[in-house]
Amino acid sequence: MARVRETSVDRITNLPVDVLNRILVLLPIKDAAKTSILSTKWRHQWRSIPELVFDGSFPVGPGGSTSTSMMNKTMFNIFKALLLHDGPIKKFVIAFPGLRSCYGNAIDEIVLYLSQRHLEEFALPCAAGDGQKYKLHSSLFTCLQLNMLRLRHCELGQPSWFVGFGKLMSLVLMSVTLPSDFCENFLLKCPMLKRLRVTDCDGPSNLEIVAPRLVWFRFSYRDPQKICFKCTPLLVCLRLCWNFEKTADMVALLASLPALKEFHVDFGLPQNIAVGVSDVPSRLPAPLHRLKRLHTWDLDFRSLETARFFVCLIISSPNLRELTIKLHRSKPSQPAANRDATTTSIGSLLEAEYRHGSGDCLLQKLRVFRIEKCLGTQVELDLVKFVLATAPVLERIHIPPLRKLSSGKVIEFMKEIMKYKRLSKEAMVIYKSK
Repeated sequence: MARVRETSVDRITNLPVDVLNRILVLLPIKDAAKTSILSTKWRHQWRSIPELVFDGSFPVGPGGSTSTSMMNKTMFNIFKALLLHDGPIKKFVIAFPGLRSCYGNAIDEIVLYLSQRHLEEFALPCAAGDGQKYKLHSSLFTCLQLNMLRLRHCELGQPSWFVGFGKLMSLVLMSVTLPSDFCENFLLKCPMLKRLRVTDCDGPSNLEIVAPRLVWFRFSYRDPQKICFKCTPLLVCLRLCWNFEKTADMVALLASLPALKEFHVDFGLPQNIAVGVSDVPSRLPAPLHRLKRLHTWDLDFRSLETARFFVCLIISSPNLRELTIKLHRSKPSQPAANRDATTTSIGSLLEAEYRHGSGDCLLQKLRVFRIEKCLGTQVELDLVKFVLATAPVLERIHIPPLRKLSSGKVIEFMKEIMKYKRLSKEAMVIYKSK
């Protein structure tokens, strides 16, 4: 038998440069640098990768130590990597533990260097701890090729000569101090923006969102604020945790979003409860015809105002496909705001609307109903009963593990659901025990 000649063919080294760079980008930066020992051709390959990510995988210190000496050594290694780098840097992320505002001078030098390297994506999620926020260096505002910007625990203050980020498509701001003219002199100068997240920030009391290409927006603010959408015709997904003072504020907000398809709203904030029963409309002035998914968090149906506003949303969404709820976990001794003992049953409110002419638009297209972190309460049973009895094309009801109940209580809860009549022959109740 002829012997098979053993050959060693290096198929990786002969790959095109852009393919090699893509392989190196998928490695942690420290491992990418180690490839320099493979061969002469690999020695300098890592120095031209277009994406540099210094995150948790980057060595900080033993056991993740963030002592001053270790942080200084880490910053030195980052400077060394940048000085050795040869070529454009399209993406730069610096997100390791211990990065605080006290390293502002070092971060300034990094930002200044990156502003000359055709930067397209930049992420600087600083850590909280020293009570201060890092103020962005002005050179970042010269990076006109930016299409993604993510900041945390920073101070955003654009210079007067800022002309805008004409290619920015994704903006994430977490615990950032916004300038008073954020909307008119920053947001308005990002005409291509498609995704925007503003969470736990502080700054202007009134926000007017003008973003003609915006399709996704997540918003939560620490204090009660005024927010309105002046020009967002393409916004399809809204995630909202906002202290609206009056129901009219929420009604006006929803009326300005004609393309909305997915809506997440948090009812858990105290200001969102005491809005006044008289302020709650039976349905929105402009129905949400395109809304397909509704997610409601921290619902406290002991509040009549909350219950009626929830019903208003359901009635005003005639094409709703998916509905997800999570009830508020209040202690038994904790009183509910504006509680009305005679009308605490959400099931009775829904049934009353169904019998008084709203049946033609109430859950008629609902296919999926979910209860997040189910507590095994009568309110949840009432909701499941109503959905099963009125949703003609319902396919699934998802109930998560009832960890707070004994196995006997869980069986009783599920047996009760199995007794309910189902308008849809395809409806299934899916319970996950784990």
